[in-house]
Amino acid sequence: MSRWLVATMTSVLFIALVIAVTGFEALLADVEAIPQPDASPYLGPAMVVGASVVVFLATAAGIREGNPGVTGLVAAAGTYLVMLGVGSVGYAIVRGDGTELLVFPAGSALSPFVVGSVVVALLCVVGGIAAARHQARGTSTASTAPDHDRA
Repeated sequence: MSRWLVATMTSVLFIALVIAVTGFEALLADVEAIPQPDASPYLGPAMVVGASVVVFLATAAGIREGNPGVTGLVAAAGTYLVMLGVGSVGYAIVRGDGTELLVFPAGSALSPFVVGSVVVALLCVVGGIAAARHQARGTSTASTAPDHDRA
């Protein structure tokens, strides 16, 4: 399977899991994804889309080379920074106040929405890279095996 296809599927899985985790956080802990009442309804989805780009690129790069665990940690750190960056810029634009570029990330840095997304990014990237490498290893050994060993 192409590494780009695996990266796309990993990004879609990331988006679906973030929606599920955020829903459970809202249901069980009674917390909002974006607690600011004057935020745009598109702010949270924009943050998730930005993070999914990080997951896509990290998965595509990690399949080719590198340690899946380290790549997952890099993706988690990138997801954290991108989510806070997109959120702060989006909220500053909505409010028309440049100080929100600093205030929004300070208030959202440890929110369950951001932290949950970071954990999901880590798990998705490590799992996507491991699955792609396992699948590639299986096809390379099957193609080099003699005809009588093939099932």
